[in-house]
Amino acid sequence: MREQAKDSPCGPRNYYTLKPDFNVKAPGHQWLNRAEQMAGWYPYPDQPFRGIRFSKPPQIRFDRKRGRTTLRDAAPFTLSSWLVTDRLKVLFERLDPEAFVFQKVDVDYSNFPEPGPDYWLVYFMRMLDCVDEEHSIIAYQDDLPGIKNYLGLIDVRMRSDIVGAAHAFRLIYADSTLIVDDIIVAALRAEQIRGFEFEPIQK
Repeated sequence: MREQAKDSPCGPRNYYTLKPDFNVKAPGHQWLNRAEQMAGWYPYPDQPFRGIRFSKPPQIRFDRKRGRTTLRDAAPFTLSSWLVTDRLKVLFERLDPEAFVFQKVDVDYSNFPEPGPDYWLVYFMRMLDCVDEEHSIIAYQDDLPGIKNYLGLIDVRMRSDIVGAAHAFRLIYADSTLIVDDIIVAALRAEQIRGFEFEPIQK
């Protein structure tokens, strides 16, 4: 889905790739009905969750083998989607409601002393062709003739006329890379959201 966001009165912004923070100590998770829900799946990058059709909510159980009970707000799930808490969903919807799609998750808390937060899957639906390649340093994939892919975003400038007011998106030529701006990063840090690491793509 190619989308051109509206112009923004904001000045230049800084952008980051969104990655998992592996320094956060928290229980891992299991997708209990994965086999059922992935049966017959075919990838469609422009569809929600790359074409996974949830006939029923994904069922999740957290692993407490190491006795940890403090959960992350965000954890990578599958196919560029993330498992996020209800409070993070609310924050994303407030910051950039058109960027994301969500799927409710059923969580089995039977191995916890008491139930924890509600969880959702989130997928970045907005895709933009917004990199100012002339003024950016990018590592390109060069082993597929006629196909352009970004392998590394070394020092990237975005075209503000295309990004406009968007705060979160994926790139047409790096569609597994999740991009957020400094407004989202500041909000996530202010709310002490656990589970993300932010890697700047400007020097």
